[in-house]
Amino acid sequence: MVSKLLTLFSLVFISLALLSQQPDISRFTDTKQKISAWISYCESLRLSSSGKNNFPALEQAAMKGISMTPADDDADKARFYFYIAFGCYYQVKFDSAQYYYYQSLQEAQKAKSAESIAAACVALISVNFQLRQQDKVDSCKNILQSVMDTTHNKKILQDGYSGMASYYQQKSYYSTSQDFLIKSIELRKKEMDTTSNMKLRADYAIQCYMLYKVYSNTDVPEKSLEILKEGWPYAKASPPVYIRYFSSFTEAYILLGNIDSALHYEKQLEELTKNSPIVSSEMVSANLNIAKYYIEHKQVDKALPYITMADTLAAKSKSPILIYQAQLWNGRYLEESGKYDQAISLLLQSLPVAKQISREQYVEGLKYMAQAQKDAGNLNEAIQYYEEYQQQSDSLTKEMISRNFADQETRYQTSQKEQRIVSLSKENEVRSLELRNASRTRLFLILGLVASGVIALLLYFIYRNKEKLNKILNERNNQLDTLNRELALANDTKAKLFGIIGHDLRSPISQIVQLLHLQKEKPGVLSEEDRARHERQLKAASENVLETMEDLLLWSKSQMKQFSPQYRLVNIAAIVEREINAVHQRAEEKNITITSVVPDDFILKTDENFTSVIIRNLLQNAVRYSDNSTTINISAADQGIVISNQSAQTNVEELNALLQSKRIDSKKAGLGLQISNDLASSLKAKIFFRKDHDYLSAVVQWSDNTSSV
Repeated sequence: MVSKLLTLFSLVFISLALLSQQPDISRFTDTKQKISAWISYCESLRLSSSGKNNFPALEQAAMKGISMTPADDDADKARFYFYIAFGCYYQVKFDSAQYYYYQSLQEAQKAKSAESIAAACVALISVNFQLRQQDKVDSCKNILQSVMDTTHNKKILQDGYSGMASYYQQKSYYSTSQDFLIKSIELRKKEMDTTSNMKLRADYAIQCYMLYKVYSNTDVPEKSLEILKEGWPYAKASPPVYIRYFSSFTEAYILLGNIDSALHYEKQLEELTKNSPIVSSEMVSANLNIAKYYIEHKQVDKALPYITMADTLAAKSKSPILIYQAQLWNGRYLEESGKYDQAISLLLQSLPVAKQISREQYVEGLKYMAQAQKDAGNLNEAIQYYEEYQQQSDSLTKEMISRNFADQETRYQTSQKEQRIVSLSKENEVRSLELRNASRTRLFLILGLVASGVIALLLYFIYRNKEKLNKILNERNNQLDTLNRELALANDTKAKLFGIIGHDLRSPISQIVQLLHLQKEKPGVLSEEDRARHERQLKAASENVLETMEDLLLWSKSQMKQFSPQYRLVNIAAIVEREINAVHQRAEEKNITITSVVPDDFILKTDENFTSVIIRNLLQNAVRYSDNSTTINISAADQGIVISNQSAQTNVEELNALLQSKRIDSKKAGLGLQISNDLASSLKAKIFFRKDHDYLSAVVQWSDNTSSV
């Protein structure tokens, strides 16, 4: 993941320019001229492709630019802050880069410079991903989206589409990322055949490379090779991009199983980088890809030279990412060569880094470790690693399926609605034009009525045609009204969900952040008992956030027409037991005992996830409003369950009224009950409260069409 972030971010800013000397600004008398000359100097340092490390010089030059810029010149301050951040980033000072990019964004917003705002946001999306601060990533993405929605500036749209593609690619929303990259490429493609601007040509090659990475991640090697060939004629505009293309061709041909072509490009890459003072990460990747091919095709001896070269270059680079990748495949080579103990040692070194960087590669490493332990005769260790591999692999698969479903669902629904609206609008324009033409025709015919009865007859036919057109137009308008109502309903549901999330997730997330800050900034202040208590609080807050998010997401899906319960036979007793365990800590804090007499063979045909959410919310509600030191009883009824608790402060009529309310207010209590009632309706079930002596009882009653067994 980190390597992808570095690659994407670095490619956004790679361009071609000549190395320039520091200008003599003393010859200018006007401050604006001095600043303009200094901005050009900073830009030349940023874009230099001479191979010299200009980033410290760029940082210092931009600092000087800030000092010479007037306090009210927000636009130029935004540019200089951007250069400082850029220099810091390429010196691997990510925290400083983030700070100065935000300074640039702040000044750009004061200057109302859409181009500078977009540039800062594009950079911050990658930096915040690098620092794993997802809330800040989303915030910058939203700002960038608002700029793109209100501009027709081609340059802003080009870079904005690229930034949005990077955002969705890091979320693994590859279809959405692909759409934005294609838009970016299409905007740039028209001028590629005629432009001599090296930066524009390099930018086009970069966009093609980014789309190649998307295709590679989605296992379409033919398309990935095709888009590489599309960008290849323009890659020479920037030496770093040119080098990356050789490495990418090597990878693409490996994926296609064409080892001869892969070796051809690897040799050219080796020749191109042999005199470089900097270790080329592309050479490491190319050698590892070829070694991987030979290992997977059981040609281990052929893999050795490439493993050795990759290992040597990675060690020389001192990059943890390259070192761990070399260790992983060196371990695979040793395992295939029968040197199991050495293989296990290297794989053990690579796994911790893989776990931090890429879940996919961590899962792959676990599989290789299990195989190496098995071949070494360490069966217990092999079983342990294999079980962890299975667990991590299943979790990753579920996550990928869920993520892909969300990506495709959003993409499909948005595309369909846009196409329908555009289609109806175009048809209405055509009909309106036809009606206007008909009206003009009728006018001319009326003027000629006195001259010819034939013209009168023609007018009759035109009038009848008009009636038909009006009928068609009315039908189209009705369709558009229906679509608008559906869109309004969808927007209303979205607004409800955002309102709920804004209220119900702010508090627990804030608590988590405060606890984490306390542990990080003042670890010595806490005693062992305090630390244990803070960890319990952090765990409880995290579980609260997760449960709330699951409820909200499930509720929001239940509002969609395409989402319906998945019925199957469900053991209700098992669900009740699981949810009792989930609220055990909260009940213990109030000295509340929870007992269940639901029979083990109590089975209902229902949706397990919906049912879990309903029982969880009712049980949480019972714990919340139960008197201290009391008992909550859970029992089975005909076609349902009953949750009873002692509560002196709860009004049954208010609870039943709250269940029937159609308005969801996240600022008031009862959100969980309303979500549960929505889900119960989807299951054709009913929830109601009743008073039994001193006990308040929540009843969930399923209808006859979900029969129990």
